Amino acid sequence: MIVEHRVVRWSIEARGPARAWRERTAVILGVRDEAGFTGLGEAAPLPGMSSDTTEDAVRACALPLDPNAATPAARFAIETALLSCRAQRERTSIASLLSPQPRARLDNVVVVDDELEARAAVAAGARCLKIKRVERVRAIAAAVPRTRLRLDINRGWDRAEVPARLAALADLPIDFVEEPCRDAHELLAMPLPIRIALDESLVTLGSRELARALESPLLAALVLKPTLLGGFARCLELAALARRHGVAPIASHALEGPIGTAACRELARAIAADVPVGLAPHPAELAWRS
Repeated sequence: MIVEHRVVRWSIEARGPARAWRERTAVILGVRDEAGFTGLGEAAPLPGMSSDTTEDAVRACALPLDPNAATPAARFAIETALLSCRAQRERTSIASLLSPQPRARLDNVVVVDDELEARAAVAAGARCLKIKRVERVRAIAAAVPRTRLRLDINRGWDRAEVPARLAALADLPIDFVEEPCRDAHELLAMPLPIRIALDESLVTLGSRELARALESPLLAALVLKPTLLGGFARCLELAALARRHGVAPIASHALEGPIGTAACRELARAIAADVPVGLAPHPAELAWRS
């Protein structure tokens, strides 16, 4: 098998899900088997959230490919490249290799920053919106009153304030609030007026802590980002655990380019959960293509 890789960098617009970033860097991995079939993967650690770096990914992609020895983003890239090569050879999709009944169509939650974007998203068919600008939540809810909402706080609230902040929003059609504070799983031991979801904390959450979190009726969802969590296998394992406890497994992106985002969509199709996933077109993907 021939293996090659290169590092790419591109600027992105700091808005919507990418409000904290202006640039992305990725390692693009390419493989070619003995029959000439090819596959691509993308390792794009997300600064501030990933446990690994671009340098880690470069090293893993330069060595003989071993997903089990690679750091999380590189593992995702290696799995994607090998699976896409196999899918090309077998004339099928990655999702079909991972699941006997992959989902044909995905319903995406759309990230919006204001009322104008919310109305446009709903007019285009969105049935669920994600909001990161908490100060706009009530205005957005009023603008699209029949639309379900999700809040993504990215650990931005002080833990002591969380119950009161959730109570102040409890009259709105909010499905859940993602990562309201650091160590958000510890909130599940107390009564909460709105359910929560775990996202970036899954990177470091131990198995015992995760098991306790999954037992709570206040845990609504696990947000699964294969770049952060280490690829398809780990995300499918977490999705199975979530389902077993009545928790929604929601595949999402970590601001990858089109190769990584396409792989995330294949993961979402394989998980086949009947919930909107976090894979609408996003600034990093769109900027690559422009």
